[in-house]
Amino acid sequence: MFSAERYLARIGLDAQIGPPSVDLLAALQLAHLIRVPFENLHAFHHRGVRTDVEWSYAKVVEQQRGGWCFELNGAFGALLRRLGFAVDYASCRVWEADLADWGPRHDHLGLIVHADGARWFVDVGFGDCCIHPLLVESGERVAVPRAARLDLGGAAFTLTELMSAGSAGSAPAPSEWEPQLRVAQQPVSLAVFDSRSTFLQTQPGLSWTEKAFATRALDATGSRVTLRMDVLRSRDGTGAWTESAVSSSEEWSSLLMQHFGIDDGNVR
Repeated sequence: MFSAERYLARIGLDAQIGPPSVDLLAALQLAHLIRVPFENLHAFHHRGVRTDVEWSYAKVVEQQRGGWCFELNGAFGALLRRLGFAVDYASCRVWEADLADWGPRHDHLGLIVHADGARWFVDVGFGDCCIHPLLVESGERVAVPRAARLDLGGAAFTLTELMSAGSAGSAPAPSEWEPQLRVAQQPVSLAVFDSRSTFLQTQPGLSWTEKAFATRALDATGSRVTLRMDVLRSRDGTGAWTESAVSSSEEWSSLLMQHFGIDDGNVR
């Protein structure tokens, strides 16, 4: 059974947190990004993943796990609704830089939250994404970990971020605006993501099932830790990434527990 109180405890917040507001929304989003990792271990180990709230809530709250967008934004949207927010599930297309084009519909789940008389785009399931709500109006935003821009037009809006071309340990490089998401403004149900979720788990050759990872924010300044199969990456604030090699499966499991509180042996 879904318990908002248990969910709030999972993300380190008290049950009595006040009426819906954008300030509360921002606090909830940041807490979620810090406490609940974006990770693909169920998909990687072919354990099967669903999109319904019953599944996602149990995994995030009762099992103390993370997940991917369909789980994290699905569960977080349900929490926000129980706290009195009006929330729309939003179908997103992801920019595929190698093709210089948008990916398929329903490739990503985001949230449009109504608060303080405005709409806000919120995402707790897109890795190194903006850690606070973005006002759904055209224009640039001062955001963390990088500046963001929204362009509204027709039935969807585009989210673009100012991305640095620098690599880990290198000097800062010139930044360029790079598309991230194309967000449909018409609300959808979680069920519309079922077929895409199944495809991403079962189609051979996709990174979701071939490259295990986990990542989470560390604080409000943009600090983050990311663990991949062969490397641990960390960033202090919005500075340069530092990297260290992961030399064995035993070290991987130890780092997964240390930084994300996940026992890889229980996931397999």
